[in-house]
Amino acid sequence: MIRRILLGLSTFFLIIFVYEGAVRMSLQPWITLPSIFGGVHSQTLILVLFSVTHALYALGWRHTLVFFVSSAVISWAFEQVGVATGAIYGPYHYTDVLGVKLGHVPLLIPLAWFMMIYPSYVIANLIADDRPIGSRGSLQHIAWLSFLSAAVMTAWDLIVDPVLSGPAVKAWIWEQGGPYFGIPLQNYVGWMLTTFTVYLFYRWFERRSSPRPIGSLTTATAALPLIAYGSIMISNSLSTGPEALRVIGPFVMGLPLIAAATRLRNYRPQTPAASS
Repeated sequence: MIRRILLGLSTFFLIIFVYEGAVRMSLQPWITLPSIFGGVHSQTLILVLFSVTHALYALGWRHTLVFFVSSAVISWAFEQVGVATGAIYGPYHYTDVLGVKLGHVPLLIPLAWFMMIYPSYVIANLIADDRPIGSRGSLQHIAWLSFLSAAVMTAWDLIVDPVLSGPAVKAWIWEQGGPYFGIPLQNYVGWMLTTFTVYLFYRWFERRSSPRPIGSLTTATAALPLIAYGSIMISNSLSTGPEALRVIGPFVMGLPLIAAATRLRNYRPQTPAASS
Protein backbone atom coordinates (compact mmCIF):
# COMPACT_ATOMS: atom_id res chain seq x y z
CA MET A 1 0.00 0.00 0.00
CA ILE A 2 2.72 2.51 1.00
CA ARG A 3 4.61 2.03 -2.27
CA ARG A 4 1.47 2.82 -4.27
CA ILE A 5 0.82 5.93 -2.18
CA LEU A 6 4.37 7.24 -2.61
CA LEU A 7 4.44 6.54 -6.33
CA GLY A 8 1.01 8.10 -6.75
CA LEU A 9 1.98 11.21 -4.79
CA SER A 10 5.26 11.71 -6.64
CA THR A 11 3.47 11.33 -9.99
CA PHE A 12 0.74 13.74 -8.88
CA PHE A 13 3.21 16.41 -7.76
CA LEU A 14 5.20 16.01 -10.98
CA ILE A 15 2.08 16.38 -13.16
CA ILE A 16 1.19 19.61 -11.36
CA PHE A 17 4.68 21.01 -11.85
CA VAL A 18 4.89 19.93 -15.50
CA TYR A 19 1.62 21.73 -16.17
CA GLU A 20 2.52 24.84 -14.17
CA GLY A 21 6.18 25.14 -15.06
CA ALA A 22 6.45 23.66 -18.55
CA VAL A 23 3.11 23.34 -20.37
CA ARG A 24 1.59 26.64 -19.24
CA MET A 25 4.85 28.53 -19.79
CA SER A 26 5.36 27.02 -23.26
CA LEU A 27 1.84 27.87 -24.45
CA GLN A 28 1.75 31.34 -22.88
CA PRO A 29 2.61 33.22 -26.09
CA TRP A 30 -0.45 31.74 -27.82
CA ILE A 31 -2.94 30.83 -25.11
CA THR A 32 -3.40 31.80 -21.49
CA LEU A 33 -3.97 28.80 -19.24
CA PRO A 34 -5.04 29.16 -15.60
CA SER A 35 -2.36 28.97 -12.93
CA ILE A 36 -2.85 26.24 -10.33
CA PHE A 37 -0.07 27.15 -7.93
CA GLY A 38 1.58 30.28 -9.25
CA GLY A 39 4.65 31.93 -7.81
CA VAL A 40 8.15 30.77 -6.96
CA HIS A 41 7.19 29.64 -3.45
CA SER A 42 4.45 27.21 -4.44
CA GLN A 43 6.25 25.87 -7.52
CA THR A 44 9.36 25.22 -5.42
CA LEU A 45 7.38 23.39 -2.74
CA ILE A 46 5.57 21.25 -5.33
CA LEU A 47 8.87 20.10 -6.82
CA VAL A 48 10.34 19.57 -3.34
CA LEU A 49 7.40 17.28 -2.54
CA PHE A 50 8.03 15.38 -5.76
CA SER A 51 11.71 14.88 -4.96
CA VAL A 52 10.99 13.77 -1.38
CA THR A 53 8.23 11.31 -2.27
CA HIS A 54 10.15 9.86 -5.20
CA ALA A 55 13.30 9.54 -3.09
CA LEU A 56 11.30 7.74 -0.38
CA TYR A 57 10.06 5.30 -3.01
CA ALA A 58 13.43 4.81 -4.72
CA LEU A 59 15.88 5.01 -1.81
CA GLY A 60 13.89 4.06 1.28
CA TRP A 61 13.11 6.03 4.42
CA ARG A 62 16.54 6.08 6.07
CA HIS A 63 18.47 7.05 2.96
CA THR A 64 15.98 9.78 2.05
CA LEU A 65 16.22 11.22 5.56
CA VAL A 66 20.03 11.25 5.42
CA PHE A 67 20.02 12.75 1.92
CA PHE A 68 17.43 15.44 2.70
CA VAL A 69 18.86 16.48 6.08
CA SER A 70 22.47 16.57 4.86
CA SER A 71 21.41 18.58 1.80
CA ALA A 72 19.44 21.09 3.90
CA VAL A 73 22.06 21.50 6.63
CA ILE A 74 25.11 21.71 4.35
CA SER A 75 23.47 24.06 1.84
CA TRP A 76 22.16 26.34 4.61
CA ALA A 77 25.59 26.43 6.27
CA PHE A 78 27.35 27.29 3.01
CA GLU A 79 24.75 29.95 2.18
CA GLN A 80 24.90 31.43 5.67
CA VAL A 81 28.68 31.76 5.48
CA GLY A 82 28.40 32.96 1.89
CA VAL A 83 26.01 35.80 2.70
CA ALA A 84 27.92 36.80 5.84
CA THR A 85 31.37 36.86 4.26
CA GLY A 86 31.01 36.82 0.46
CA ALA A 87 33.80 34.23 0.45
CA ILE A 88 31.98 31.32 -1.21
CA TYR A 89 29.71 32.69 -3.93
CA GLY A 90 30.77 36.34 -4.02
CA PRO A 91 29.18 39.30 -2.20
CA TYR A 92 25.36 39.02 -2.20
CA HIS A 93 22.37 39.23 0.09
CA TYR A 94 18.80 37.99 0.06
CA THR A 95 15.84 40.35 -0.14
CA ASP A 96 12.49 39.59 1.49
CA VAL A 97 11.02 38.05 -1.69
CA LEU A 98 11.55 34.43 -0.57
CA GLY A 99 10.02 34.94 2.85
CA VAL A 100 11.13 34.21 6.41
CA LYS A 101 14.84 33.67 7.03
CA LEU A 102 16.95 31.54 9.31
CA GLY A 103 19.94 33.76 9.90
CA HIS A 104 20.71 35.42 6.57
CA VAL A 105 19.11 32.67 4.44
CA PRO A 106 15.41 32.21 3.54
CA LEU A 107 14.04 28.87 4.79
CA LEU A 108 12.89 28.13 1.24
CA ILE A 109 16.49 27.95 0.00
CA PRO A 110 17.63 24.69 1.71
CA LEU A 111 14.42 23.07 0.42
CA ALA A 112 15.11 24.34 -3.09
CA TRP A 113 18.56 22.74 -3.04
CA PHE A 114 17.09 19.26 -2.46
CA MET A 115 14.44 19.96 -5.10
CA MET A 116 17.18 19.70 -7.73
CA ILE A 117 19.90 17.79 -5.88
CA TYR A 118 17.83 14.61 -6.06
CA PRO A 119 16.98 14.67 -9.82
CA SER A 120 20.61 15.62 -10.56
CA TYR A 121 21.75 12.62 -8.49
CA VAL A 122 19.60 10.29 -10.62
CA ILE A 123 20.83 11.82 -13.89
CA ALA A 124 24.50 11.55 -12.88
CA ASN A 125 24.01 7.92 -11.83
CA LEU A 126 22.49 7.03 -15.18
CA ILE A 127 25.25 8.79 -17.12
CA ALA A 128 28.05 7.14 -15.16
CA ASP A 129 26.66 3.74 -14.16
CA ASP A 130 23.50 2.99 -16.18
CA ARG A 131 21.40 2.88 -13.01
CA PRO A 132 19.37 5.60 -11.27
CA ILE A 133 20.41 5.00 -7.66
CA GLY A 134 23.36 3.70 -5.65
CA SER A 135 27.00 4.60 -5.08
CA ARG A 136 29.30 1.64 -5.55
CA GLY A 137 32.94 1.23 -6.41
CA SER A 138 36.17 2.79 -5.23
CA LEU A 139 36.46 6.05 -3.33
CA GLN A 140 37.83 7.58 -6.52
CA HIS A 141 34.64 6.57 -8.34
CA ILE A 142 32.51 8.01 -5.52
CA ALA A 143 34.39 11.30 -5.84
CA TRP A 144 33.85 11.26 -9.61
CA LEU A 145 30.12 10.58 -9.16
CA SER A 146 29.93 13.44 -6.67
CA PHE A 147 31.68 15.81 -9.07
CA LEU A 148 29.45 14.78 -11.98
CA SER A 149 26.33 15.20 -9.85
CA ALA A 150 27.52 18.64 -8.77
CA ALA A 151 28.09 19.67 -12.40
CA VAL A 152 24.60 18.51 -13.42
CA MET A 153 23.14 20.45 -10.49
CA THR A 154 25.22 23.59 -11.12
CA ALA A 155 24.03 23.66 -14.74
CA TRP A 156 20.62 24.61 -13.36
CA ASP A 157 22.02 27.71 -11.67
CA LEU A 158 23.24 28.99 -15.02
CA ILE A 159 19.54 29.46 -15.80
CA VAL A 160 17.81 30.09 -12.49
CA ASP A 161 20.22 32.68 -11.07
CA PRO A 162 19.76 35.23 -13.90
CA VAL A 163 15.99 34.82 -13.42
CA LEU A 164 15.67 35.10 -9.64
CA SER A 165 18.38 37.73 -9.19
CA GLY A 166 17.17 39.67 -12.22
CA PRO A 167 15.15 42.90 -12.13
CA ALA A 168 11.79 41.13 -12.44
CA VAL A 169 12.20 39.13 -9.21
CA LYS A 170 15.22 40.34 -7.19
CA ALA A 171 15.12 37.43 -4.75
CA TRP A 172 18.77 38.20 -4.05
CA ILE A 173 21.15 40.96 -5.09
CA TRP A 174 24.75 40.66 -6.28
CA GLU A 175 26.45 43.58 -4.61
CA GLN A 176 29.35 43.93 -7.04
CA GLY A 177 27.79 42.42 -10.15
CA GLY A 178 29.64 40.08 -12.47
CA PRO A 179 30.25 39.14 -16.13
CA TYR A 180 27.43 36.59 -16.47
CA PHE A 181 24.16 38.57 -16.50
CA GLY A 182 25.48 40.52 -13.51
CA ILE A 183 26.54 37.37 -11.64
CA PRO A 184 30.16 36.75 -10.53
CA LEU A 185 31.83 33.61 -11.85
CA GLN A 186 32.79 32.77 -8.28
CA ASN A 187 29.13 31.92 -7.68
CA TYR A 188 29.40 28.84 -9.86
CA VAL A 189 32.57 27.69 -8.14
CA GLY A 190 30.64 28.03 -4.88
CA TRP A 191 27.75 26.01 -6.27
CA MET A 192 30.10 23.24 -7.36
CA LEU A 193 31.73 23.22 -3.92
CA THR A 194 28.42 23.17 -2.05
CA THR A 195 26.80 20.43 -4.08
CA PHE A 196 30.00 18.36 -4.26
CA THR A 197 30.12 18.41 -0.45
CA VAL A 198 26.49 17.27 -0.18
CA TYR A 199 26.93 14.50 -2.72
CA LEU A 200 30.23 13.31 -1.29
CA PHE A 201 28.75 13.01 2.20
CA TYR A 202 25.63 11.20 1.02
CA ARG A 203 27.42 8.94 -1.46
CA TRP A 204 29.94 7.95 1.19
CA PHE A 205 27.00 6.90 3.38
CA GLU A 206 25.30 5.18 0.44
CA ARG A 207 28.49 3.28 -0.43
CA ARG A 208 28.51 1.81 3.09
CA SER A 209 24.78 1.10 3.14
CA SER A 210 22.99 0.45 -0.16
CA PRO A 211 19.54 1.99 -0.73
CA ARG A 212 16.55 -0.24 -0.14
CA PRO A 213 13.78 0.84 -2.53
CA ILE A 214 10.26 0.58 -1.19
CA GLY A 215 8.80 -0.12 -4.63
CA SER A 216 9.92 -1.59 -7.92
CA LEU A 217 12.19 0.92 -9.64
CA THR A 218 11.06 0.35 -13.21
CA THR A 219 12.36 2.25 -16.23
CA ALA A 220 9.24 4.45 -16.20
CA THR A 221 9.61 5.18 -12.49
CA ALA A 222 13.31 5.98 -12.91
CA ALA A 223 12.43 8.40 -15.71
CA LEU A 224 10.31 10.66 -13.48
CA PRO A 225 13.28 12.66 -12.05
CA LEU A 226 14.46 13.24 -15.62
CA ILE A 227 11.07 14.69 -16.48
CA ALA A 228 11.31 16.94 -13.42
CA TYR A 229 14.78 18.16 -14.46
CA GLY A 230 13.59 18.81 -18.02
CA SER A 231 10.46 20.62 -16.82
CA ILE A 232 12.38 23.05 -14.66
CA MET A 233 14.77 23.62 -17.57
CA ILE A 234 11.77 24.69 -19.69
CA SER A 235 10.22 26.70 -16.86
CA ASN A 236 13.36 28.74 -16.12
CA SER A 237 14.37 29.12 -19.76
CA LEU A 238 10.99 30.63 -20.69
CA SER A 239 10.52 32.75 -17.57
CA THR A 240 11.20 36.45 -17.02
CA GLY A 241 14.98 36.18 -17.39
CA PRO A 242 17.15 37.22 -20.34
CA GLU A 243 16.06 35.81 -23.71
CA ALA A 244 19.51 34.26 -24.15
CA LEU A 245 18.52 31.67 -21.52
CA ARG A 246 16.23 30.09 -24.13
CA VAL A 247 19.41 29.03 -25.92
CA ILE A 248 21.63 28.47 -22.89
CA GLY A 249 19.10 26.31 -21.03
CA PRO A 250 18.68 23.53 -23.59
CA PHE A 251 22.47 23.25 -23.90
CA VAL A 252 23.61 23.29 -20.27
CA MET A 253 20.70 21.24 -18.92
CA GLY A 254 19.52 19.53 -22.08
CA LEU A 255 22.78 17.74 -22.85
CA PRO A 256 23.08 15.87 -19.51
CA LEU A 257 19.36 15.15 -19.70
CA ILE A 258 19.70 13.58 -23.15
CA ALA A 259 22.75 11.60 -22.02
CA ALA A 260 20.86 10.23 -19.00
CA ALA A 261 17.76 9.41 -21.08
CA THR A 262 19.93 7.53 -23.56
CA ARG A 263 21.63 5.55 -20.81
CA LEU A 264 18.27 4.77 -19.22
CA ARG A 265 17.73 2.30 -22.06
CA ASN A 266 20.50 0.15 -20.59
CA TYR A 267 18.95 0.08 -17.12
CA ARG A 268 17.67 -3.23 -15.78
CA PRO A 269 14.97 -2.76 -13.10
CA GLN A 270 15.83 -3.84 -9.57
CA THR A 271 13.82 -5.96 -7.21
CA PRO A 272 12.70 -3.88 -4.19
CA ALA A 273 13.84 -4.84 -0.72
CA ALA A 274 12.11 -4.12 2.56
CA SER A 275 11.83 -0.43 3.40
CA SER A 276 14.70 1.11 5.34
